[in-house]
Amino acid sequence: MLRNISSFVSKATRQVQATAASSSTSFNGVIPTEKIEKRFSFSSGPGGQNIQKNATKCEIRFKVSDADWLSEKLRSSVEEKLSHRINSAGELIIDSDRTRERHLNVADCFDKLRSAIYAIERDEGKRQTTEEDEKILRERAAVATQHRLNEKRRTSEKKASRRAAVEL
Repeated sequence: MLRNISSFVSKATRQVQATAASSSTSFNGVIPTEKIEKRFSFSSGPGGQNIQKNATKCEIRFKVSDADWLSEKLRSSVEEKLSHRINSAGELIIDSDRTRERHLNVADCFDKLRSAIYAIERDEGKRQTTEEDEKILRERAAVATQHRLNEKRRTSEKKASRRAAVEL
């Protein structure tokens, strides 16, 4: 029974990953874990004997240029936006030592990667401001400034008229 379930899960995983690799329009959230190198080391911070005995800190790394599961446009955007996480060999490095459990830190690393890719993809889809848009915004700001100054002037005149009445 377990063999059938595990073979079914592995087949389904391969099908989903093949679908992910073939879709070049957008990132669908599937990261092929076998194409990403995982490294484990001793974690820092409190934890007693657990951190001295068990390598729970996780670090995932992969070459961005070889990531065929990302579209070419998204790959170049990842290289640009996450350049502070890319080493001289061109590998994107993400690490996590948030928890005391190794598998939870692995999941956290993949979640960080997935979130970063979604954020980059979302930023790419934003509309770029044109010169016309900036002109309209400048005009609106000028009108708002003029309105604010007029209100200030009216308030000042109102208070000045009150003072003149009191001084008499």
